[in-house]
Amino acid sequence: MPNVNLPSGVNMYYETHGQGEPLVLIPSTGFSAEAWKPSQLPLAQSTHLIIHDPRGCGRSVATQQVYTINQMANDIVALLDHLKIPSAHLCGHSMGGRIALEMALNFPGRVKSLIMAASGSGQVPRPGPDCVPGLPHWLVIRLVEKGFEKALREEYCDTSAFFTDDYRKKNPDKIEAFFQSVWPTHAKLSEYIHLIIARHNWEATHRLGDVKVPTLILIGDNDSGRSNHLAQAESIKNRIPGAELKLLKGQSHGFFWQAPEQTNDMILNWIKRQN
Repeated sequence: MPNVNLPSGVNMYYETHGQGEPLVLIPSTGFSAEAWKPSQLPLAQSTHLIIHDPRGCGRSVATQQVYTINQMANDIVALLDHLKIPSAHLCGHSMGGRIALEMALNFPGRVKSLIMAASGSGQVPRPGPDCVPGLPHWLVIRLVEKGFEKALREEYCDTSAFFTDDYRKKNPDKIEAFFQSVWPTHAKLSEYIHLIIARHNWEATHRLGDVKVPTLILIGDNDSGRSNHLAQAESIKNRIPGAELKLLKGQSHGFFWQAPEQTNDMILNWIKRQN
């Protein structure tokens, strides 16, 4: 699949699969398009699926030194322009949901519907010191003490942050396969820090009442670790007019990979309802 120089300031890698309603999947912090393979590729059987490496990740290269959530939302608008797609459904995971929300706020006419998966609206709803803008203290300590790859492997594979304890115990091969699939095109340390700074200096909680597109919030009922995405999901639901909240039972932050069939069904059912 091609790279394209977009006017928003990024040479972006992207892929398109299937035909039907356009659906853009926006990955979590540092992840590339490879995160959706093979778990979400079945969505292309019913949609025009668009996946990409966000700026600083994988095969995409940004021309600016500073990254912002606004920039990354503009990148998707520019990609849709390149593909000649007037509007699309957006599904963003974690930081990807923040990017999708920014685009829905700034370009509502380009967004058919919004799916915020295990995501949030900024620092305000976060608990404790996590509500402080800027590079998180806990992340700096973890990266310095453990090193980059070890710190992220621990988060993705060795704690209940992404996969529940029971699932990890029963499926160590799947956990390792997940890491091996995402790590080669994961953002490197410098770019990862840029992305974290962008994530933790962005705030849209005060704008949630202005979201005019149909919105679905997906969250695992075990996703209540450091960032407490459960609390953030409730905040979003209470502030976006008409937003729907669906809990995935027995799931943590990585339900796209622990329960792909259930997750994909929820996404497809939502898109069908919008049409």
